[in-house]
Amino acid sequence: MNSHRHTLLILLLAGASLPARADDVLFIGNSFTFGATAPAVQKNGGVPKLFEEIATAKGRQVATTAVTSGGKDLAWHLAQPATAQALGSKTWTWVVLQDFSTRPTRLGKVEQFIRDGEVFSEKIAQNSPHAGIVLYETWARPPGAFYLLKPNFGPVEMMRELHESYAKLRDDLAAKNPGREARVAPVGTAFASDAVKYPAINLDAADHHHATADGYYLAALVIYETIYHDSAKGAPTTLFHGELVIPPDEAAKLQGIADEVAGGAVKGN
Repeated sequence: MNSHRHTLLILLLAGASLPARADDVLFIGNSFTFGATAPAVQKNGGVPKLFEEIATAKGRQVATTAVTSGGKDLAWHLAQPATAQALGSKTWTWVVLQDFSTRPTRLGKVEQFIRDGEVFSEKIAQNSPHAGIVLYETWARPPGAFYLLKPNFGPVEMMRELHESYAKLRDDLAAKNPGREARVAPVGTAFASDAVKYPAINLDAADHHHATADGYYLAALVIYETIYHDSAKGAPTTLFHGELVIPPDEAAKLQGIADEVAGGAVKGN
């Protein structure tokens, strides 16, 4: 073997031994991302770390980072040095954006929601021009006092407006940046499906605003399917070294919902 071929073989073998680069995923949001009212979820890193554990168990190499603050919207995050620092800290594979829960509805400011999404896209592209954007669609609040004095506005209307606004932002970002992925993770749609199909599985926390551990688990499943286009079926049900256990029968139903709404089921899985 001549020296050139020998050197090439060494380089090829060395390259084959290198670990595959992990997907770096940045989450930006509020308490719906960090897992408020579900102690085991919040303590261990919220939806980002749930997603990371699910993805790792499914054979993916993933590292997540989160920038979160309770009660804040995307406009607030855009003004924070911590957000800019996180966006510039590495080349991200995906950035997951979650806005204040009423902002993309008639109770908020839909046009500003769209504009903030556009600004985020521009800022993400400065350091990560190929990063995909996942829009974390939140859920409608359950029936109750929240809807009093709000004529013609209930859970169905709230969920429809959330769904329409997140889809509108996705389409807007895709049109402005045809070379970059922009996807909606239909978490709120999954919650609505659960309420119809499996009402015994409670996803709404006692405050009628945040989610239970089951709800955050479902959110992580949907985000996993949205990013990887892979079925959530078979995802782990014991997480965070046993601190969080989703009953297997409930988990199977939630995984099925994630498959249905995220469209990520892979034929043959």
